[in-house]
Amino acid sequence: MALPSSILAGLLLFALTSAQTDNGNECSCFITNGSSAGYFTYHRFFDYRNVSSASATPPTVISNEINATDAFATSDYFLNDAWRNDWTIQNWNNSDSMTSTDATELMINSPNNVYIEKSDDTSPDYTSYLTLRTSRLPSFQSAAEIDSNEQNFQFLSARFLARVIGSPGACAGMFTYLPNDNSQLVQEADIEILTAGPRDMVQYTNQPSQDANGNPQAAATVNGTNPGMRDWTLWNTYRLDWMPRMTSWYVNGESVANISFQVPRDPSSLILNMWSDGGSWTGNMSLYDEAYLQIQWMEVVYNTSGPYGGASKRDESGAGGVLEKRKGTPGCKVVCSVDEKVNVTGTPALLYNNTGMAPGGWKAEGMGSLVWLPVVLVGGAVSAYL
Repeated sequence: MALPSSILAGLLLFALTSAQTDNGNECSCFITNGSSAGYFTYHRFFDYRNVSSASATPPTVISNEINATDAFATSDYFLNDAWRNDWTIQNWNNSDSMTSTDATELMINSPNNVYIEKSDDTSPDYTSYLTLRTSRLPSFQSAAEIDSNEQNFQFLSARFLARVIGSPGACAGMFTYLPNDNSQLVQEADIEILTAGPRDMVQYTNQPSQDANGNPQAAATVNGTNPGMRDWTLWNTYRLDWMPRMTSWYVNGESVANISFQVPRDPSSLILNMWSDGGSWTGNMSLYDEAYLQIQWMEVVYNTSGPYGGASKRDESGAGGVLEKRKGTPGCKVVCSVDEKVNVTGTPALLYNNTGMAPGGWKAEGMGSLVWLPVVLVGGAVSAYL
């Protein structure tokens, strides 16, 4: 089967470096399914479902601005290398940007709003989850954000088993991000859930969503409806595929959006947040209301543009652990899937140990059958279309 030159080019640029993997050390590369299927060299799985130190009582909201900013981590869980190697909890505020936006409330990200919560749900599958909280206080909006320490993601497929609950006037975000002082040069691929909106609606956007004159760019955004009109207060698996020519989104395995307009191009980080600033986007939360983004697990397969990018702080310097690059089998000889034939969540399934051709029965949905092609190592890894 002859492949288009653009697809061949993507394959030739795919760098077969040693794979970093959780729960799949025998894999030398990872493959995804769907219309945005691709190959990736790294795999991470972050599991918050059964954390023994989870607390049944959420930390009390800190009402003092300085104390909220300088709050300690809510538990030793966030001080261990298992967390610090990958994530940085943010404590920046929006005081510098309020005059240039329509924000009406000072927003402060507090480490006190990031915690592992003991579940009171009846499900036997999990006893805890990660919670990001936002609370409306008399003098400010207390918010939560975590940023990946890896800032050199160069295309990825990220999945989040998550739910959003709480009062109207907040936004839950899961997105790639590359900042810029010029808002028109920001690069961002978003999953956003507005707690004031319909409870089956999710917004998918390649930012910026407005032009330089503040006019909406319709091609940048899809207002998606969850399959089966499923409520976002229930647990759903949200998937974001950032690929070279298109950003694609799925909910519970079903395609919900594809945007080819202003797809992010350059190395980026991954961010999760729960916030409000009283502006037109989030709305204004009522005094003492709260809203929560809760996450059972996150799974990311990705490529990078270079070595580990260091600690991630939006406005401040801070320490972060070094992301270990574990060695695996060189070359894409052992191909594993994070979608097909997966029996245990977070554990990639072995598709084949390369002997020249892939099994004929496996297909990348909408992209034709999977075939083995020789690949040239050219440096930084870039995702390959099938």
